[in-house]
Amino acid sequence: MNQLREKLIAAAERLRRASDEIATVPGMQAQAEAMRERADRLTANRFTVALFGAFSAGKSSFANALMGDLVLPVSPNPTTAAINKIMPPTESHPHGTVRVVLKSREAVEQDVLRSLAVFGLSADGLEQALAELDKIDVAHIPPTAKPHFTFLKAVTKGLSDMTPHLGGELIVDMQAFKGFVAKEEKACFAEYIELFYACPLTEQGIVLVDTPGADSINARHTGVAFEYMKNADAVLFVTYYNHAFSQADREFLLQMGRVKDTFEMDKMFFIVNAADLASSKEELDGVVAHVEKNLLACGIRHPRIYPVSSQTALLARMHAAGKLSASAEKVYRQRTGTAEGEPLPAAEQAFELSGMAGFERDFLRFTLEELTSIAVTAAMGEIRRAHDMLAEFIRMAQADESERIARRQAAEEAKRAALAAVAELSTASAERDLAKEQEELLYYVKQRLFFRFNELFNAAFNPAVLKEDGRNMKQALQGCLSDLLRSISYDLAQELRATTLRLEKFVNKLGVSLVEQWQRDVQRHAAGLTLAPFQPRQTETLPFAEELPVDAAALHPALSLFKNTKDFFEQDGKTKLRDQLEKLLQEPVAAYVAAGSEQLGEQFSTLFAAVTADERNRAAEQVESYFTGVFAALDMTLDLDELSGKLHRVAAELD
Repeated sequence: MNQLREKLIAAAERLRRASDEIATVPGMQAQAEAMRERADRLTANRFTVALFGAFSAGKSSFANALMGDLVLPVSPNPTTAAINKIMPPTESHPHGTVRVVLKSREAVEQDVLRSLAVFGLSADGLEQALAELDKIDVAHIPPTAKPHFTFLKAVTKGLSDMTPHLGGELIVDMQAFKGFVAKEEKACFAEYIELFYACPLTEQGIVLVDTPGADSINARHTGVAFEYMKNADAVLFVTYYNHAFSQADREFLLQMGRVKDTFEMDKMFFIVNAADLASSKEELDGVVAHVEKNLLACGIRHPRIYPVSSQTALLARMHAAGKLSASAEKVYRQRTGTAEGEPLPAAEQAFELSGMAGFERDFLRFTLEELTSIAVTAAMGEIRRAHDMLAEFIRMAQADESERIARRQAAEEAKRAALAAVAELSTASAERDLAKEQEELLYYVKQRLFFRFNELFNAAFNPAVLKEDGRNMKQALQGCLSDLLRSISYDLAQELRATTLRLEKFVNKLGVSLVEQWQRDVQRHAAGLTLAPFQPRQTETLPFAEELPVDAAALHPALSLFKNTKDFFEQDGKTKLRDQLEKLLQEPVAAYVAAGSEQLGEQFSTLFAAVTADERNRAAEQVESYFTGVFAALDMTLDLDELSGKLHRVAAELD
């Protein structure tokens, strides 16, 4: 058993033993049940690690290096990629089992219609939409639209075979799994794939989620990526050694920068893959500095960056397992500088050389020490609370009869006062603080959007699309405008998702303050009562609008400012068009933000009301339970010797 599991299971066993001790003590049954539930969570605990990065960044090879074998095949195209989850095997899903969850027909249809719209085409249904592909002029597909065309062709090719399975799931073997990853006509129908695989990573209870990539065109993947960014215990971002950050990379990293400060701890790791391509340490240091500069531009300060060679690391692990083929051995010799005929270097030496060893040391220190210690510390806090309450009951029971009678009468009044304090605490100021926080957060969303407007405009209206090579320039300009509107909508939706996370954090901060206030109020009447700590809430991320509330036709007159490419790119034509569009889009952007504000206002006022009601009830229940134990102690219905034995045994669990 590994260290991580050992620590968690040991903490869970301590909780269960302490729970068993207090389960029969009057007033402590609810606390005992809460401790058992926490113990169950610790035993079943899994740490989720989300792997992000653009297509061709080497995510699959990096994941394989982590797992120590050629498990994940390379996906041929980011547009068709599904989410792959590498899971610890279970009794019902043994090693090598693969569960493929397929999209519903409706989801496939939505994806197809969304991609078809990129070409200015529409249809009433799935089959009709695919029939529209013949209208697309392949020779004049702009670069930004090519992934959509690839996706549409893949759906066309695989639809007849996959139709019977849509909306369901398939249990397949490893061979079929590779087909769902590597064959576009299958991959485009998979919602997500779970591979149950025994390896050092999963044996520690870690679930590795390989996401489709920052450049996926699947609209749902944006929301899915955000949820994993938000909820994963660790986030790994992989970039390739000599690849510049793509626009998709930057958009993803900007979102990471937006939400980084909402996390309780820094859970992000950045991998520079194929570091063996560096000709010198100076060159490698220069690339790492370049990556760090790009991350800083996205709002990510002091990143943990690890240059690695995934291929060398994988070969080292395969060598350790005796799985090197003759061709793989040749590459292994090249990577380690070992001449033909010389003994192969030890796997540990090659693994250290790959850079993966340094990453894994830090990564495992993060999971083993930081994440595990948080869970274990919380468990010990529960046991400490039980210990202190037992000690309080014993002190009461040991008082002489006259003191107990007096304290019994005082306790009746104390209970009434404590319950009144819980019931009467006003949350009006907290509600005002929440509304003010939302207003301030959203105030800057529009400003940040237009601060980026020039960048988004340049990405949409670029020389690769606007070329006078016989193409229909009017159509090309409309395509550029559509790209710009999609980019603006995407950016605003990402801003609102980030705002969701900030508001969630703020609500939890208010929740902590409420419990702390109740603790102060209650302890004035019940000095021995320590309320259970506030448990943070998570809320669903709303599906924000995918399109700006604007009629694109109303913007087309601005396109008439375009004369020709020379005027546009070499004179002031570009500036005129950009300024006009920026002016026309002020109101639609404000309307989008206002609609999002209304959604968020309703969601978080409802959430805070629910948090307040739940925590008020929980505090009242703890007051009731505490005084049940107090009265039992003062009425001498507790066996002091038995109680002292329980206290001693619970104290032993704290050592």
